[in-house]
Amino acid sequence: MLRLKKSLRTRRSYETSGFKRFMIVLLIIIACSAMLGLFWFLSQFGPKEVDYSVRTAAVEISVEAIALRKQSVEVEAQFEEVLAMRQAEPQDMLLLKRALDLQRQYVDATPGYNIQATQRLDNLRQRYQNLSAELLRVTSLKLESEAQALANDQMYDAACNKYQEAFEGQKAINENFPLSSAYNVGRATRLQRQARYLTAEPLLQQSLDFERDADTFIAKYEWESAAAMLQQAIRIQQQLNREYRGTNQASVPRLEGLKVKWVGIESGQDYLEIEEVSRLADASRAEGETLKSASLYGEVARLQKELNKAYPDSPYASSERVIEFRRKSQTAQSVELGLKVEENHDLLKRLLSERRSYEAAEVIVALRRDIKHMQNAFPRSSLNDEELEVKVRYLNLVQSDLGYIQDRVYDALLPVPAAKGLRMLRTEVPQALYALIMGTNPSRNQGDVNPVDSVSWTEAKNFCERLSWILGQEVRLPSENEFRQALGRLRYVVLEEHVWSISDADGVAQPVGKKVPFASGFYDLLGNVSEWLESGDRFTSEEARHIGGHAQDRIESIFSVPTRYASRGERNRLTGFRIVVLVD
Repeated sequence: MLRLKKSLRTRRSYETSGFKRFMIVLLIIIACSAMLGLFWFLSQFGPKEVDYSVRTAAVEISVEAIALRKQSVEVEAQFEEVLAMRQAEPQDMLLLKRALDLQRQYVDATPGYNIQATQRLDNLRQRYQNLSAELLRVTSLKLESEAQALANDQMYDAACNKYQEAFEGQKAINENFPLSSAYNVGRATRLQRQARYLTAEPLLQQSLDFERDADTFIAKYEWESAAAMLQQAIRIQQQLNREYRGTNQASVPRLEGLKVKWVGIESGQDYLEIEEVSRLADASRAEGETLKSASLYGEVARLQKELNKAYPDSPYASSERVIEFRRKSQTAQSVELGLKVEENHDLLKRLLSERRSYEAAEVIVALRRDIKHMQNAFPRSSLNDEELEVKVRYLNLVQSDLGYIQDRVYDALLPVPAAKGLRMLRTEVPQALYALIMGTNPSRNQGDVNPVDSVSWTEAKNFCERLSWILGQEVRLPSENEFRQALGRLRYVVLEEHVWSISDADGVAQPVGKKVPFASGFYDLLGNVSEWLESGDRFTSEEARHIGGHAQDRIESIFSVPTRYASRGERNRLTGFRIVVLVD
């Protein structure tokens, strides 16, 4: 019984909660529907699309307005009849203008908005502006063409007027007929620029003519006339720069150039004086009047310096000319001393070539003294010879060894077969001789009697130059032909007796003169170290050659007398050289 009551209570509770849920959902649906209804009601008070055609049809148009429209259509028809017979002329445009005005009055007199009437009004306006502008455009184009032809014939004033008229026509189009296809702001700007250009061009030509006349007078040294012409040229260019900015004729650089030329005219008289004194100095020098020419060159240098100070912007101003005139002055003053130096130099070469080393030493001292005097007293003189100074300074350092070096070298020379007056060192240059001449030994395989190695072609040439100073004779590297002449034929030669190769030299150069000499008396022409050759037949940018093979070559390779190429600055421990001396 209790379970039954409890079950009934549960059932009633469930039925009650279900009813509540149903009522809640129903209320929500009713509320949403009410809101949607409210929104629809409010929307009825908002803006709506208007059908103007319906409204227009419903509006009553007055008889007067209808008469305006009819009259506009009739006037337009009259204009069409004219076009059917011929092209429209300016007076014909009055008909189209009349039709346009009547249609505008009709639209204004029509209550509300009439889309058809408005569209016809826009069409009439567009047509009127196009046709009216076209007449002006044709005229403007014709004027532009005439202006161009006149400009080509250099009739600048007439061309300028034509361009101005063409511009006015385009300007009228742009201002009065903005809806037309002939509207063109860019063309108006271009025509105006052309008119300004042609206005400025005659002025520029006048300025150029004045400048050319000034140049003619300058060439004749007629400074007063030149100044007058140049003033006119400057005045016109200033006008162009001031009034015609943006044109090709306006030019600040040209104005500055004219001003510089003006300064040149002002300094022209001084320049003429400088040139006259310079000619007198040259004439005195040519006649051997060295002291007079020196004085005149000094005066020219002074005048040029004053011109530079007074007119720094003058084309005749030049610090280089001051230096040049001073150089000429000091050169003229130092002629006697220069001749003395030259005579002593010739004497020194002769004494050295005759192996009179003691007398040569005295001349070296005198030369060194005179050269130093020349440098101190006349530092700008062109007679100062830097190469001679280096030579004399070197000979002064080795003067105590001059006789010893000469004896050692001459004792080691042999004649080159079939080469008259040419002698060649019988061995490769040993390290002891190289160090004695150059004061250094670059060799890696050290030894006084070993051939010098690791010496570049350039260093070998420097050695030749210094030895030529000592001997007073030309010293150089042998040519390939001279080397082969000294070598002779190898047909029946047992090379192993004459040559150091990889088979017996352990890969390093051996002392000079230890093997059997060749038939000509020369040692080690092949093998030991490869020897640099003279390269007078080659450009200085090209590689130099060395010949003869070396201690790391096989005997078969050495037999072919190999010639190799290397950079002139390259050093190799298997490359050395020997020398040839041209004996008087």
